Amino acid sequence: MKKYAMLMVAVSSVFCVEAATLTGELEFVKRPSFVGVVYAKGGVGPQKAELDQSNKVFDKKAVVIGPKGEITFKNSDEFQHNIFANDPNSGVKFDVGLMNQGQTTKVSADWSENTLTRIGCKIHPKMRSYIANVNSDAYQVLPFSKKQKVYPIKLDVGSHTEFVLQIPKYDPVELKLGKGQETSVDVMYKGKKRATLKLALN
Repeated sequence: MKKYAMLMVAVSSVFCVEAATLTGELEFVKRPSFVGVVYAKGGVGPQKAELDQSNKVFDKKAVVIGPKGEITFKNSDEFQHNIFANDPNSGVKFDVGLMNQGQTTKVSADWSENTLTRIGCKIHPKMRSYIANVNSDAYQVLPFSKKQKVYPIKLDVGSHTEFVLQIPKYDPVELKLGKGQETSVDVMYKGKKRATLKLALN
């Protein structure tokens, strides 16, 4: 019984050391961007993701996929769509062709990791979403809205200590935190401060 109790204490101690939570907030100075993704570096990343279309809108502002993962595009709309990517920032290009109502098609994320790629519809140019291709098992998508300036962040990150914030066209933020540490950094766009990122690892 004593050996069993000692083993339980040891396992609990290891778990306490490894389990950490990243908390904080992202506060914009003015009107926010479209979407952001916060993630911990390390891991495989999701191997499957799904993005649907309805009422000429993508159902998510961003999806997260791991390198070589598979993204399934659906068309639940009554209109035809043609999803494509031609993003000069990530260098990603693809075109799935015309999709009729009820049709699905799949794309492999075989491009560079740790990239945020814009996708759209050739038929309906106002449609947009993003694909975050990251090596991470701990991530949070931040869908921004015009009237909200502050966005809470909470992630169970295990033993990871390196974190990234990506927002389309903004300078990416990369930082490292130890257990019990906190930080505040400026988020920049074309040389100007657009937001403040506050994070703590506990």
